Amino acid sequence: MAENKNRIDLDTVDKRLLIELLRDARASLRRLAEEMNISPATLHNRMTRLVQEGIVKGFAALLDYSKLGFILTGIIMAKVDGKHLVEFEREIANADNVVAVYDVVGEYDVIIIAKFRDVEELDDFLKQLLKNSRIERTHTSVVLNIVKEDPRIRIF
Repeated sequence: MAENKNRIDLDTVDKRLLIELLRDARASLRRLAEEMNISPATLHNRMTRLVQEGIVKGFAALLDYSKLGFILTGIIMAKVDGKHLVEFEREIANADNVVAVYDVVGEYDVIIIAKFRDVEELDDFLKQLLKNSRIERTHTSVVLNIVKEDPRIRIF
């Protein structure tokens, strides 16, 4: 198995902190420090290091998009002119409806996950996408039922 050169070694305190943040990113560091039997300053320093090293990229709420009117999820695979792949990925990543962009290998180059309020909004998005001269072709799937949608995984 190939070694990951970007991997950062974490001790049990770091791991426990990450587990607690995944459980509730609003958790008080003072309360967590008390539960973990370490000083709040130490835990704060650990948190700062995890942010600086890019392990913690930010803090966000997990939303139920359907309750906000976004009832459609589209999975759009795009074949892109190779000379413009990175440029296209950066551009599409900034589109309002887009929640994920994946650079992949295979028949398609990019997978885009996006949320829409209705079929018309999806249709407009796709038509704008297809106007882009860097796009060779696309394949779109519409999600019927969301069984699981959660960016958090069990890491330890």
